[in-house]
Amino acid sequence: MKRLLGDNWKRIGLQVGLLMGIGLAFAIGTQGDEATAGGNPDCPEEGDCTFKKPNVMFIMDYSTSMNTLWDLDNNLTRWEVTVAAVQQVIQPGSFLSQNTHLALMRFGHDPNANSADTVIQGDQSGIVDGNRIDVHWDDDNNEYVPCNGQELVDSLQNVDAPMQGMAFGIGTWTRGALEAVKLEINQTKADHPEDQDMPARAYVNVLLTDGAWTGIDGTSALSPAQQNPAITAADLFDNSNIQTFVVAVAGDPAAEMAADETAAAGGTTEAIDGATPELLAMALTGVVNNIINSVVAPECIGGLPRVMILLDASSSMLNVNGGTVAGAMGETGWDQARDALSGNMSLFDIDVGIGAAEDVTHLGLAVFGHNQPAPGEQKVLVQYGPCMKDNFGWALDPATSCDMPGCDDPWGGPPIAWSFKDGQVEDPPGFDNPTESHMPQCGGVAAFCSGSGTYTHLGLQLVKTNQQAYHANAQMMGAQFPANDSTIYFNILITDGQYNLYSTDAQVMSELTQMYNDGITTYVIGFGDGVDQPAAIAQLDNMANWGSGGTEMYFDANNQADLEAALASIFGTLNFDPCCAFNDCSQNPEPTTNEPDPVPNPTTGDGDGDTGDGDGDGDTGDGDGDTGDGDGDTGDGDGDPGDGDGDPGDGDGDTGNTTLGDGGDTGDTGTGGDLGAEVGIDDGCNCSTPDTGTDKTRGLLGTFLALGFAGLIRRRRRD
Repeated sequence: MKRLLGDNWKRIGLQVGLLMGIGLAFAIGTQGDEATAGGNPDCPEEGDCTFKKPNVMFIMDYSTSMNTLWDLDNNLTRWEVTVAAVQQVIQPGSFLSQNTHLALMRFGHDPNANSADTVIQGDQSGIVDGNRIDVHWDDDNNEYVPCNGQELVDSLQNVDAPMQGMAFGIGTWTRGALEAVKLEINQTKADHPEDQDMPARAYVNVLLTDGAWTGIDGTSALSPAQQNPAITAADLFDNSNIQTFVVAVAGDPAAEMAADETAAAGGTTEAIDGATPELLAMALTGVVNNIINSVVAPECIGGLPRVMILLDASSSMLNVNGGTVAGAMGETGWDQARDALSGNMSLFDIDVGIGAAEDVTHLGLAVFGHNQPAPGEQKVLVQYGPCMKDNFGWALDPATSCDMPGCDDPWGGPPIAWSFKDGQVEDPPGFDNPTESHMPQCGGVAAFCSGSGTYTHLGLQLVKTNQQAYHANAQMMGAQFPANDSTIYFNILITDGQYNLYSTDAQVMSELTQMYNDGITTYVIGFGDGVDQPAAIAQLDNMANWGSGGTEMYFDANNQADLEAALASIFGTLNFDPCCAFNDCSQNPEPTTNEPDPVPNPTTGDGDGDTGDGDGDGDTGDGDGDTGDGDGDTGDGDGDPGDGDGDPGDGDGDTGNTTLGDGGDTGDTGTGGDLGAEVGIDDGCNCSTPDTGTDKTRGLLGTFLALGFAGLIRRRRRD
């Protein structure tokens, strides 16, 4: 029995690889009044969201078998660990609390099926006729209760263990619980007829159970057949499109098969393995991920703005001193633009109120230069997508495209023959998404670079046709990142000079006005000291006017600081859905798009199954890059020699470490590697250890990490 979530772990860029050690610390820490702390206190109103908040019911097995001692190290029972795990994923600030309506049911058995309102002898928790709904989605006035995770946390904290900890007395009539949930769903729909307006409000069930289901009276395991919970799970899924996730807390093979049967009938393929405290935490995290992916994500992704950066790649971007000499490293307009677009506190890090720009937009990158060789130098380096900061940095890095014999020093001046690279083929970086490198030509025999002109209209023409093709594909069934008619597109043109002798006003105006008429605004940034000339100012004014229907002026950016300010100003005008800020690119650089990255074989010396590196890609000696890795340094992906994290010989930032969740291979005493393999999550090429002491946590992952979780997945560090 696999009990995995498959590709849903990695779709839409949501990396939820954490919650290791969740039950232990939380169960102990929630014995007092401080149990409910943490998270973002702001509660998004449903009217501010692009989707109707789904109604999620947690259905918890309250049989006395849940009193079995389970976590021996911490002397905790199945019930205590399960309560702690559920409290963790629904507490205030969590995605479920913020963006769903939550309900809670406990279930046992019905001692007298022929009589209503029967209670279990010895039970003091309020179970009647086999179940009890402790927390409802709505109140007595049929008003939904928003952000009610705290109510579930308190409810679970205040209920005793089943039968006050006894070993016997309450059975597991699972079908009765699902039938009661079905009645509750039907009543809620009747109380909220507006919910059925398309798209209708979604419902999701999360069933946590530790053993085989029983009949009504709780005495017969896996019988009689008509009490099989798979019957009701199938009815809910087949007739109401309501999924039932099953988390198997523990059980014998027969119970596991029964759990799989219920999950399959409920539309979730098979039960998720929660047979250890660590796997239980991962299982619930995976359920959250699947809810985001299947219920929330299509609406959110379609509503995220798509932004194409169109960067001037004329040779003047490599020159300084009025274009008379090739610039040194860090001095050129190209270097400064690259840093503004992909460095520390760059475009991707702009705070838009509900997170960083990269968390709530899909960014793409294109360049333009000369018209030769045909069809020209214009090309899309990075397609629209989330978490593309590393892709931008690698694509624009002069060192990436500098190979002998054509290039010895990427800042050495002409002549330079660049070697453009494919970021998917080159490993590192081994990107999942198509990523190409590019540099302006630096030819000639003078002291300055030449060869790439300013064919602005060709760049604009490219981003126009690219957007049309992208949008058509994104509307197709099964698109990874869906788009719809309300998806916002806009361009940001960054140029350092005039297009005289290369493009005509008519050509540039035509492309800009066509895009604006199609709903795509183009913001214009004049970058560098060359744009202060009267002729350049006139062209920039015209382009800003054509690209915005006369509503925008161009931005004058004489230096990198001005460029960064202009980018921040543009993004500051956008409105974002507060319910869609669940992606955290600081923890998930460049999401996997096609298939899971390979799980490394355990060897020696580090925490990820490789030798002396932190990238999980099966290579030796660094974390994510060699010479020309994306930052202009040699031998690594972070500016230090010989590894991927700045420390010697491992993939987690420590030397021979003993931290929980670092890989679990030879050279440490962690358990994360084995757990990652078990649940189908791997280190992959996108992974390394986050910087110690650097707070880059936002969104759902930021919420989890702020609550003290150790990260199961090592992630590629952003330096």
